[in-house]
Amino acid sequence: MNKRPLHFSTQLAHAGMHMPLPDARPHAPPLYQTAGFEYDDAAGAEEAALGKRYLYARDASPNEDALGRAVAALEGAEAAVVFASGMGAIAAALESYLGDGAHLVTVDGLYGGSHELIAGVMPHFGARHAFVSAATAAAIEPAIGPATRAVFVESISNPLLRVAELDQIGALCRRRNVALLVDATFATPLLQRPLEQGATLSIHSGTKYISGHGDVMCGVVSGAAVEIAKVRKLRKFHGANCDPFGAWLALRGLRTLALRLERQVATAARVATALQAMKGVERVHYPGLESHPDHALARRVLGGFGAMVSFEVAGGLDGARRVYDRLGVIARAASLGDLTSLMTHPARFSHVRLSPDERRRGGIEDGLLRLSVGIEDPADLIDDLQHALG
Repeated sequence: MNKRPLHFSTQLAHAGMHMPLPDARPHAPPLYQTAGFEYDDAAGAEEAALGKRYLYARDASPNEDALGRAVAALEGAEAAVVFASGMGAIAAALESYLGDGAHLVTVDGLYGGSHELIAGVMPHFGARHAFVSAATAAAIEPAIGPATRAVFVESISNPLLRVAELDQIGALCRRRNVALLVDATFATPLLQRPLEQGATLSIHSGTKYISGHGDVMCGVVSGAAVEIAKVRKLRKFHGANCDPFGAWLALRGLRTLALRLERQVATAARVATALQAMKGVERVHYPGLESHPDHALARRVLGGFGAMVSFEVAGGLDGARRVYDRLGVIARAASLGDLTSLMTHPARFSHVRLSPDERRRGGIEDGLLRLSVGIEDPADLIDDLQHALG
């Protein structure tokens, strides 16, 4: 190596890059905020090019891998891959099975973004689809045909909180040699592990409960190593990877998931019960209520009823807007699974781009409001809802 002193500008450019580290293990995971990685020699660079070492953050990064390993462990999966968003994860998972002419079976009442992706985008790439009325094996089986490659369901649907008959759907898909892809965001890995009930891939919007603080976007797909390899390849070429700091934040948030979710689920049950008695509320959707059509199913396939509550108010569109505008403690904001409680109006927000007929088929009425319950005191949330309905 040339031993002459480096120019000042070169010294500045390389400042801190090769600082020797003490012989110690950091208690908190370190942040690898870098787009690329260096090698000592040509052999190291060649190993990286062959996937044996880190090459470029679009391919993989230590922080993404750390988050993926943690989620895979929770899911009971061989591997997981991290994305820049939940929609990125869903899109790649679907694309890994739906080539030209392939057929997908899915369910009415999905999250609006997923519905638009399946019905409005994927047909441009030759993929076909069928929507069925319920996430049950009986509803799905007649729609499976020779070209069907996958079934896509939400473990708890967004926003009506219908519960998928996952154990029976999983058995059906294995019998018919069809992949089962499950968006398990609302359940989290703590309330349901879809792979254990027959799913091929389990998908999470890590923006929600996994990170839990409303300050990062990411998605995660978990499954068998051979399936994740296909999804990972799509992530690489779509450039849909999560940035290192986002993955670092999500992993930090994941560490408190059990504490947060325990509080949120308990509070959601109290809020749902209170809403049933409030004037102006016509119907409450919460799997923990005995009045919910999937209450018994939820007891069978879930380890808890979740922290989402939807309810319909009198007055339709105008009634929902009045309640929405009068909130004080509950934030009017997108997303869910945050520390703080969040409200959305699906018909004019997450599902606004669906046609009125598509919303009706999914049971999404104009007076429906969706509440993501946070960690606030239950009494304050109930008082806020009572005031808004008043």
